[in-house]
Amino acid sequence: MNAPDFFYKTKGFFKEIARSEIVLQAVLVGLISGILVILFKESISWLFDFIQFKTGVFPFSYRLLLFPLITTLGGLVAGILVFKIAPETRGSGIPYVKLTLARIGRGTRLRSIAVKFFAGVAGIGTGLSLGREGPSVQLGAGSGALVAKMFRMKGTNQDKLIASGAGAAIAATFNAPIAGAIFVLEELIQKFSPALLFSVLVSTVSAAGIARYFLGDNPSFVIPQLSFFVRIEDIWVFILLGVVSGVVGVCFCKMIFFNITLFEKMTVIPEWGKPAVAGFFVGVFGLFLPYILGSGNLAVDMLLAGKFGFLLILIIFVGKFVATPFCFASGAAGGIFLPTLMLGAFLGYFLSSLCIFCGIELNPAVFALVGMGAFLAAVARTPITAVVMVFEMTGDYNHILPIMLSVAISDLVAEKLGSAPIYTSLIFRQGPKSREAAMLSEVKVEKIMSREVEQFSHSMSIEEAFEIMQKTHHGAYPVVSDKKKLTGIITFDDIEDAFLQGISHDENVEKIMNPNPVTVYPDEDIYRASYLLHTTDTEWLVVEERDKRVAGIITRYDINKFLEEKTP
Repeated sequence: MNAPDFFYKTKGFFKEIARSEIVLQAVLVGLISGILVILFKESISWLFDFIQFKTGVFPFSYRLLLFPLITTLGGLVAGILVFKIAPETRGSGIPYVKLTLARIGRGTRLRSIAVKFFAGVAGIGTGLSLGREGPSVQLGAGSGALVAKMFRMKGTNQDKLIASGAGAAIAATFNAPIAGAIFVLEELIQKFSPALLFSVLVSTVSAAGIARYFLGDNPSFVIPQLSFFVRIEDIWVFILLGVVSGVVGVCFCKMIFFNITLFEKMTVIPEWGKPAVAGFFVGVFGLFLPYILGSGNLAVDMLLAGKFGFLLILIIFVGKFVATPFCFASGAAGGIFLPTLMLGAFLGYFLSSLCIFCGIELNPAVFALVGMGAFLAAVARTPITAVVMVFEMTGDYNHILPIMLSVAISDLVAEKLGSAPIYTSLIFRQGPKSREAAMLSEVKVEKIMSREVEQFSHSMSIEEAFEIMQKTHHGAYPVVSDKKKLTGIITFDDIEDAFLQGISHDENVEKIMNPNPVTVYPDEDIYRASYLLHTTDTEWLVVEERDKRVAGIITRYDINKFLEEKTP
């Protein structure tokens, strides 16, 4: 054996060893996440069923006092656990994971996992109108962080396991391993790499496998047999469902932020007491409308089975639409993912019932499932996850096209109405902040941005741009219109790619520029700028005025330099 052959085989051997370690880590993350999610789910279900059974034997007059007391107590316990022990566990948990992966949130601690588990059980298990999927994602991400610590992994390798744990949690929660993997790539990381995908897929499969072993191969919802085939003449109904879901989904997001503002104004009540207020509210209304309590799985099952009348469907929808944002804004440990699916199902069923009333032959169950995906896409702005999740829950390829159509339209409507992804928006309203993130939040972009920025006219030739770049040696250059309005950004790499592709040097830079630069405003805080730099494939943020004129550029170097000066 000659030296090159030996080196090649040795290299391959060590690659296999490294790959085996990745497999071991990913499997371990998936198993731990799956077990945690199973325990979390079963604990919530047991407590919820126990309370419903025990209070159900009392006369209504007694329940009128007893049930609100229980839900208030559940909210109080959840509030004390969250705000007194681990404030980073408030709310969904998904924004927290996004912050951790962006390196501007606190590292996941064992204490955070324990508090999220018991606070979630206390709140959701007693009836707060919240979902278990957000806390599950945080539990899964925490599992990934613990395994990373066990193997002494840091940086991107640590992020890989945290993301894998989050995906595994989604897979175990919904029995949807593909959707779990897609959710990580579409929502949490927003960047793709083969190594990341490999780790996430192994973890999601492991988590789904352990969940199926203990709980059976059952979907999140009891799906009836869908014998209805979509006719081409009925496609307009799915288009209408997409439009309505988009509009109502945006209203739901606004409802969440309205309630967050409402709770912020309750200065008399301590933070730890606000979940108790939500508990009392939902306890009173839950006596008369029990279907708004908890995550909503049972309500969806009954809906798909045709157990609700037309008017009751509308009442339940309105009740859930009001109760979930109120409970969520209180800071209790719970998410909005599952309630969003419930609202989408009821919206789709209601709309199809209206069409049936008008003489159109439809299957309401099909529209309920399509509504789940469309409403989720409007709120979370994760259309691919929405499509794949509904497909995995139904296992029926016949309805994939109407699902894709409604989801795409819903996402487009939400975008046109200016609605940002809910979890990203929550980061800047409710997100837990580390010491560094707190410092970044106190300073505006205009304080540290570079103001003297070379700007290129959109009509400038590639040759001219190249000559200026050789003299100035900047990393990126904003491209402006004749009216000095921002139209794009161009880098030296763009020029090199143009030369390699044989594009004429006389062409305008407009032809090769990036027309969608990532931007911030001068009066926004550096915290937001830092988040955008960590979660997008860019090294530069163009700072633009409200009238689209270029004010400057801010980079990771600028932010790191600021932190070095402020941190002893």
